[in-house]
Formats: sequence, structure tokens, C-alpha cells
Amino acid sequence: MLLACAGSLFQTGIAQNTGKWHSYLAYNRTTSVAEGNIRVYALADASLYSYGKEDKSLHYYSKESGLSDNEINCIGFNSEENKLIVAYSNGNIDLIGEDRSVYNLPSLLNSSNVQDKTVYSICNYKETAYLATAFGVIVLNVGKKEIKETYKLNVSVSSLAILDNHIYALTPDGIRRASMNDNLIDPANWYDYPILTSEGEKDTVLQLCVFQNTLCLLIKNKGIYYQSENTTKQLLSHASLSNIKTENGKLIAFSANELHIYSSFTEKDKGSIAGIADVSSLKDNQTFWLASGEKGLTGIRRTGDNQYQIFADNAINEGPKRNLNAFMRMHNNKLYIAGGGRWADRLNRTGTLMIYDTDSLKWNNLKDISRFTDATCVAVNPKDENHYFVSTWGEGVYEFKDGELAKLHNHTNSTLNTIYPGTSVAPNYVRTEGVCFDKDGNLWMTNTEVADVVVVRKADGSWTKLSYPSISNPTLADKILIATNGHKWVNLVRANKRGIFVFDDKGSIDNTSDDTFHYYSSLNDIQGNDIGANEFYCITEDKKEQIWIGTNRGVFIVALPSRGVEGSMSGSRIIHTDEYGNLQYFLADERINAIAVDGGNRKWLGTGSSGIYLVNEDGSEIIEHFTTDNSPLLSNIIESIAVNDYTGEVFIGTDKGLISYMGDATKGSENYSNVYAYPNPVRPGFDERVIITGLMDNSTVKITDPRGNLIYQGRSAGGQISWNCRNRNGNPVATGVYLVFASTPEAAESVVTKIAVVR
Repeated sequence: MLLACAGSLFQTGIAQNTGKWHSYLAYNRTTSVAEGNIRVYALADASLYSYGKEDKSLHYYSKESGLSDNEINCIGFNSEENKLIVAYSNGNIDLIGEDRSVYNLPSLLNSSNVQDKTVYSICNYKETAYLATAFGVIVLNVGKKEIKETYKLNVSVSSLAILDNHIYALTPDGIRRASMNDNLIDPANWYDYPILTSEGEKDTVLQLCVFQNTLCLLIKNKGIYYQSENTTKQLLSHASLSNIKTENGKLIAFSANELHIYSSFTEKDKGSIAGIADVSSLKDNQTFWLASGEKGLTGIRRTGDNQYQIFADNAINEGPKRNLNAFMRMHNNKLYIAGGGRWADRLNRTGTLMIYDTDSLKWNNLKDISRFTDATCVAVNPKDENHYFVSTWGEGVYEFKDGELAKLHNHTNSTLNTIYPGTSVAPNYVRTEGVCFDKDGNLWMTNTEVADVVVVRKADGSWTKLSYPSISNPTLADKILIATNGHKWVNLVRANKRGIFVFDDKGSIDNTSDDTFHYYSSLNDIQGNDIGANEFYCITEDKKEQIWIGTNRGVFIVALPSRGVEGSMSGSRIIHTDEYGNLQYFLADERINAIAVDGGNRKWLGTGSSGIYLVNEDGSEIIEHFTTDNSPLLSNIIESIAVNDYTGEVFIGTDKGLISYMGDATKGSENYSNVYAYPNPVRPGFDERVIITGLMDNSTVKITDPRGNLIYQGRSAGGQISWNCRNRNGNPVATGVYLVFASTPEAAESVVTKIAVVR
């Protein structure tokens, strides 16, 4: 009898996505909009999404769905060629068809002659798009999908307009004009164009556009002006207009709360709508699409003079609130993200706490609260997952209960200290970092630039602090790792008192007289040689209780961490053989920002510039190396990593947002009572891998045919292994039922499941 798949629908979905990527990007603040034929395109938090005008569907775009890059700077729709132009912050350019096809134009990205490749705005003129850039103008022939010309003006251009075969460019030095019959590659053929009014100076013009064969200007704090009969006249006096544009034969001007629409220089309509960031109307001149900030995308229709009705309202609230991922932690299948930041000083990032439930696939974004800034770490109460604490780089530790702020703990009501006691700024300098619970429910944390670095909120709610003079007043005390043996590890990242501090409180938090501890200002290998690291970014304990430390000189592994408190700690660095056969230290000159351990005790290493590595248990073998060049990874700068041991999903926090990779390692089971394979049966056309999960840790797995002929043999990564439905010669197996045997070194081999293959 064929064995049916025992997994849930969710598990089956995960199986089919093993080895696949998924972006979790913020779409919280919609800032740009461009109407197409069948879809309306919107830019939110540097990410692209679209709304179907007929089917009302939302579609999200990312690298895994076909985009060539990440972090979009601006968009524009060329109605002549029905293509969306997407300009990225690094200068890369995509052309997207309404069938979602993507054509990449990497010329600017790959140019070595331009340093700042920012594209500020896009001016569409017939089949051509003119791009205003940090160095001049790019002429893009959308129909031919090629960059036709580049005009290096050696000055930034923020806005462009084309009138009477002339091109107008807005620069910080005023407006430049050139005849399109001239050689525009030569900067000498561009001339200053004066503003013929005393109302505006050259640096007060914000935007250019052409309306009814007339050049129009938006002048800061003044309003709209237009050129007429060798003079500049005012069309609309308005101090807070943010932009003007011409679309579908209308001049559209708007502020944050007002929309002004001109059909001619004497006919105007006005609408009062809150939260306007951008407007587009390319098809129906009675219909307008608004980028509405945190309200998402809004469609409005004119119903009468100065009367507009909302007919589409799409706020995006199903993803993370912001693309900030300084710290991540998994707890009970939930991903907790703190999106703060700090280095020599705080980064003043709005307090960001985001929780992703990997079972329900839903996000819970904590609402913004006053003075909650630069969140650095999250600790979840092991007895109540709705009770958690968030450290910040200035205000102390925030306590939350059921999604609501319960209390702020700082220098006034706890043993936390401020850098500047007795001053008016004291509440803004209670710098806390690592927060974590021990097995008894005590909350441990670090307090930076003060005498007593280690602070504890005990399980009964009382507070204490531990005094260790050897690490007093550090510049940056980072996280606390509580090892399996109860020892605490603190990484002191940089500058003053940099290094690693290890201590054992002996279970008596209030009595430090019996504590053993040691401060290491440097790390030495087993030969006693200093590895040369002077910045210490992260500490992780693996499944064999070894300590892995990420430094600015690669990874340092402590095989006998119990010796840390004795002052005799030594460790090793990973040695690999390079392509020429020479031995070298792995990532010796790379910054390791994050280390995570998966279900197979393999290590995910997040670097400061080289993407993310997956290495085997001891680091001797590179299993995967993902960068932006060979994967959908959002950035090569990795800030944090968290692994879901139950599904194998690896969450990767980058400086440009969150993405995950569905790994093939899960937490090992205690026995073989719940082993299953999926998909099962394997149907014709399936060309991926079958996942066998629910195994005990590090199992030897054999797959045979009913006659006992060995088809495949391997070792599980934690509690999971994959099989590509091929035999040992690499050929696809025939239709039939295949037996899966599993064993650990301590257990007898037994059949744990069966797999049916149908060809």
C-alpha cells in the first residue's frame, strides 16, 4: 500500500519551496504612483507593487519574481510603449511590461565613469524617457530598449521638461536649456535660462513641466508660475505645494492635503484629500490615482465641480512595517525583529518592533509610541509569549504585554543607569543592548557607557546590577549569550573595553563575591597567537555547546567554552584551501555580523560585504555562498539571521530589508514515530527534491527498492534530508515504491517511511 503524505498543507507548501527565496519587504509608505493600461504601479519603502484596475488584485515585485535589483529610487510609465521604467538607487534600470516581463539595462550600473548614479525623476516624451540624474541626463529609447545618449553636465539634474524641440534641465544652479538639434553631449551647448520674475531665485524652483505648450515652474513657498510673452506669470499662489506634473492633458498640482487640476490656464478643479504624496492620471482624465503614504494607494473619480469620490483604497498592512532588521530572534515559531541601530552614536530610527507568525503567516507590527527609538534587541518571556522586553539605545528597556506598552524601565525606576545623571538629557542616554531570559525567568541585559554593565530584572520583578570593574564604562556592550552551562558571554564590540567578557554568577545573582569571570581584550588561537581582531560583533552557541564568535577578522571557535571564566580560553579559526592549493584562514579579512545555527548544526555566517555563507558543522566545508550576483539576496550587507528549526526557513536581515531562504535542515526528533516524506506520491513532471522529515538528529538514511537494492544513502541535516529521486548513477528512478531506512549510531536500522514515485 502506498504511504500517503502525513504533512499538513502548510508543510507541503514548505516542501515545495525548499531551496527557494521569499522577500518580506515593507510596503508601509506609498510615495510614488504611475498609472498603466491595466495596472497602477506604486512605490512604497523603495519596493514596487501594482493594483489591477479590473480584477483589483495586488501584485508584489522583487528579485525572486524577476526584478534585476533592489531598492527602487523612482518609477515612470511610458504610455507610448506601455512600459514601466524602474530606476534603482545604484543606477540599475529595468523596463517592465504589463505582462510582468522584465528587460534589464545595466549600463549605468556598470559604468566606472560615474560615481553618483542616482536617478531623481523620469520625463517621458513620446517613445523616449529622459532621466534626470546626479550627473546630467540619460536618454532612454524605451521602444528599442536601449540607452541612446548620455549628457554629462557635471551638475545634478532634478527635473526635466521638453518644449519646442528644446530640453530644460533644473539644476541647483538654475535652469539650463539646450536645443535638441545641437550636440547635447557637449556641456557647452547648454545655456542658462533665466526666470523672468522677482518671485523666484535660481535655487527656489522645485519642479518643471510643460502644459499647453507652455513651460511651468513650481517655485518654493510661492506656487505655480508659467512663461508667457517673455515674462513669468503666477498661475496659483500656494505656499505648500509639493509637486506639479502634466498627465493626460491636465496640469496636476498637489500638496499633502489638496489636489489642483487644470484643464486650461483658466479652468481649475480642486479636491481636498488627506495624505497625498504623488498623483497619476494617464488614461481617464476624470480618474486619478494617489500615492497616499501610510494609507497606500487611493483611486478617486471626479463626480462634479470640485467633487471627488474615492472608489479604490488599498492600504498595505500584510507585511513588515519597515525594512529594518538590526536584530532577529525566533521563539515558538514566531520571528521577533527589532529595527533600531547604533554605532558611535544612535541612528534615531523610529522604534520598530515587528512580529511574524510563521504558522499563520501574519505580521503584527507594533504601533509607533512616543520616545521609542533605536530598538536593539527583543527578549520573550519563556512562560508567556505575549510578554516581551525591548532594549533601546537611549531610553532604556520597554516592557510590552499583549501588544501594548506596559512600562518603560530606565534610570528612574530600575538599576539601569544613564550616561548623564542629573541632567535634562539623562532620559535619552540610558543605553541598553542585549536582553535575554535565563531558565529561571530572570531578564539579563547590558547597559553601555556606565560603570555597572550587567543589569538583571529578576523573576520576581525586582532589579539588581552586577559590578565587574574590568569592563566598566565600555563604549558598546552588545548582547548577552547564556550558554547551556549557565555561563554568560558578552561581546564588547568596539573602541573602549573591546573584547569578550565571560562570567559565571553561580546562580546567586545578588552575591557577586563567589563569581568567576574573565575579560579578554583579544582572542588567541591554541598556539597563543593573537588573531588580530579588534571588533567583536556576535556570539552564538552551537548544538555541541561550542561558542562561535564573529569578529572583523572572520570567525573564532571556542571548543572548550567552560574554560572561559578561568582565563585560559583559546580557540581556532577556520582554515580552507584556496584555488591554488594554499592554506588560508576563512574570511580572515571579513566582518562577521551574524551567526546562526540550523537544525543540522550547520552555521549561517552573515558578513559585512560578502553576503551569507552556509558552512558545515565545523566550518571546514562551504555548502552555499549567496550574494546579490547569484541569488535574490537583497544586499551583501547582512545585519541579522534567524533560523526556524521546525521548517528550516532561514530569515536573513539585510540593510535593504528581510528575505528568507528555505533551507533543508530542521530540528531532530526524539524518535522515528513521526517520519514522513513530501510530496508523496511523487507525480510526473515533479523535478525538485522529495523531503524526508521528522528524523532523529544526524540520522543515516538509506533508500532502497523493494528488493533491497540501495538507491541512495546520506546523512540528515538535523531532522531532515532531501532526495532528488535519482539512483546512485544519477539516473531518474522508475515508477515504484521505495523504502526509507534510518538509523543513528545508537539505534538499529529500521524502515521509517515509504515513497511512491509515478513516472
